[in-house]
Amino acid sequence: MVNARSGRALALLAAMLLTASPAGAIKRDLFKDLRAEYEGMTFQLRVDLRRADAATAPNVMSAAGVGYARERSPVLFHRLQRVYIDRVTNDGKRSIGLTIYRNAGQADQYRALAIPPPALANPNAGGTLAAFAQTDSTEVLLELQAPKSETGAQRQEIETLLRRLFYVASEPTREELEEVVLMHRGKSMGQLQALTGLEVQQIREILERASPDSPD
Repeated sequence: MVNARSGRALALLAAMLLTASPAGAIKRDLFKDLRAEYEGMTFQLRVDLRRADAATAPNVMSAAGVGYARERSPVLFHRLQRVYIDRVTNDGKRSIGLTIYRNAGQADQYRALAIPPPALANPNAGGTLAAFAQTDSTEVLLELQAPKSETGAQRQEIETLLRRLFYVASEPTREELEEVVLMHRGKSMGQLQALTGLEVQQIREILERASPDSPD
């Protein structure tokens, strides 16, 4: 049984928890806005994203550009590939996180595997989920410089970082498309088409122009 003194202590603790500032790099209202604007959206990538593996932050986007926890980790999502933002998180002290999937269907499949009905519990689910997550999703941290007290500066910084990560309100230029074709010339014509959206003849012309045997 809780006596009067214990009751007052519990009430004081509850009040402190309710009035305390929420943990995370950004304030609650900004976090709410970001979730409403970006969760469930699909964008083309401006950079390669690497697989999570065992790294806690496989991809970090900062003012200096994109960085990788492990340079040797395989690329999971290539530049220009369309990806799906499933979740925005606010757990870091100076960063916010993005959980990235290939598409909405893959994200839904992961959630279905992660929460199986009790009668269908799978003792091997942990291994299944780990393998699935490594091959179909990754994480990106947006590293912030502006302090939590400067919401406007943080919002502008986050939007800048997102525009460096994705084509948010723009499309790849012709020069960028050609650069990606040449970077991945070892891929099949179908893969290059899917990545760039170019026609087969356009891709052939780009490759022919870059060939050492092509006339000046």
